[in-house]
Amino acid sequence: MTEHKEERIPIVGMRKKIYKNLVQSAFTIPHATGMEEVQVDALITYKKQLAEQSNVHITYLPIIMKIVAQMLQKYPIFNATIDEKANEIVLKKAINLGVATATAEGLIVPVIKEVEEKTIEEIAIELQDVTERARQGTLKITDIAGGTFTISNTGVKGGTYATPIINFPQVAILGVHAMKERPVILPDRTIGIGTMMGMSLSFDHRIIDGDLVGLFMNDLKEAIENIH
Repeated sequence: MTEHKEERIPIVGMRKKIYKNLVQSAFTIPHATGMEEVQVDALITYKKQLAEQSNVHITYLPIIMKIVAQMLQKYPIFNATIDEKANEIVLKKAINLGVATATAEGLIVPVIKEVEEKTIEEIAIELQDVTERARQGTLKITDIAGGTFTISNTGVKGGTYATPIINFPQVAILGVHAMKERPVILPDRTIGIGTMMGMSLSFDHRIIDGDLVGLFMNDLKEAIENIH
């Protein structure tokens, strides 16, 4: 009889905290997910122009974060938490965006605070700092506290859509996915090549209805496709 071999890995430290948070989210929040496809050729051009004019290393994520902040100002119910003891929805005035970051210890969500008040360059500098410190394991408690909405950027690793789990006690999380070239219908009704990106918005169905998600995603799509 062949002996079964196995390795046991203790669930401790940051991994244990992530484990408990995901279980709490999955069993507390009735998740639903809306998905949308966005043509990002204008975003690619905008990012290139911005990078040429700046001394800061600019990626797509800080630009998307700034656009998302504008959407959260328009649709504040997505920038909220639920106080279950008081049975109240708490609308947050500041937009503090958590950015899901893969590390050796698991997924950590450092927070960029008051994104609505920052320029894209300021967001880029702060984002690079906290993601590097997340991977080095040198984040402070204040770096991961106070998030009001989370973005999960899986684009660099591929994937078209996902069903991201909400970061409790927040009420929504946006997944942004891989950019891929594919045939599209151009404004002159001919067929050409466009660069497309999937977006997935998971939301707490207790307080957010599907029609509002549709409006949020449509406005986000339009803002990204027409950025200049």
